[in-house]
Amino acid sequence: MALFLSISAALIVLAVLGVRRISRLPSRYERKPQQVTPWIALDQGIDPSESNETNS
Repeated sequence: MALFLSISAALIVLAVLGVRRISRLPSRYERKPQQVTPWIALDQGIDPSESNETNS
């Protein structure tokens, strides 16, 4: 009985790890934006008004 439980637990762990590996988020969520918007610049600590000298 103990052997059956240990084998079952090992199979469950392997199944969970396999499903977790397969169901990772796609890489599109990991990409950085191609251009820096004013909101993103503020998040990164960049003052967007300094880069737009033509508006002053």
